[in-house]
Amino acid sequence: MRDEDLEARIRRLEDRAELGELVARYGRLLDDRDVDGLAALYTADAVFDSTDGPMTGRDAVMDYYRRQLDRYGMTYHYPHSHTIEFTGPDDATGVVSAHAELAILPTPFVVALRYLDVYRREDGCWRFVSRRALQLYAAPLAELPDVLAGTLRRRWPGTEPATADIPESLPTWQAYERARA
Repeated sequence: MRDEDLEARIRRLEDRAELGELVARYGRLLDDRDVDGLAALYTADAVFDSTDGPMTGRDAVMDYYRRQLDRYGMTYHYPHSHTIEFTGPDDATGVVSAHAELAILPTPFVVALRYLDVYRREDGCWRFVSRRALQLYAAPLAELPDVLAGTLRRRWPGTEPATADIPESLPTWQAYERARA
């Protein structure tokens, strides 16, 4: 009994490490423009949901990345915290807090994100089943001080400033604000 418990605990630690590497590889491959490598991180039925709405299927997700990358110069994605909840032996969910620096020429941009992930182990490898990117802010670097103090924190080129996805929409944020009132 003890050996099984120890074996399961070691497997769970290995799974956590592999999921952390999956998240780290995502940013590096995206920044390196390795779309084939990026595709290998996703399941065939993957969904990516961001500013353009959900893209379904690995090919559609990669087409989305190509369109976005065609707009950018240099990019630098870096994850911060990563929490994982296992929902089965080969399934998990995760929340990744991250930043990205983007050159939307000629303007440097900065984005703060929270990825809501679903993972599945396939053929012995953990992959993304879905990623939903929620924006805390997205703005030209020069506007960042003003953006952080306001509510219209999404300021993508060619669009009107808009409210951010989080944190104001979160139930915990709303409950906190109601209690303060």
